[in-house]
Amino acid sequence: MLLRLILVISLLLFMLLLISGVQIDVALYRSMLVFIGLFTVMYLSIFLLNVVRDSNTTEQVPVGNANPNNEQEN
Repeated sequence: MLLRLILVISLLLFMLLLISGVQIDVALYRSMLVFIGLFTVMYLSIFLLNVVRDSNTTEQVPVGNANPNNEQEN
């Protein structure tokens, strides 16, 4: 869904650049840069959200038994 949104934004930018009279190679270059930039921001934000989520879940896990073999001491 986010990829489609980014694609639509870059295609709209391409269309507006062509309507405004920019040469086709410059318009294509700029819209590709916008697509790559938005995709990078989306990818990094999802990655960082997963890192934050994982760090929060590891802090909430209760500490287990100090004895790793689960042997009871007498």
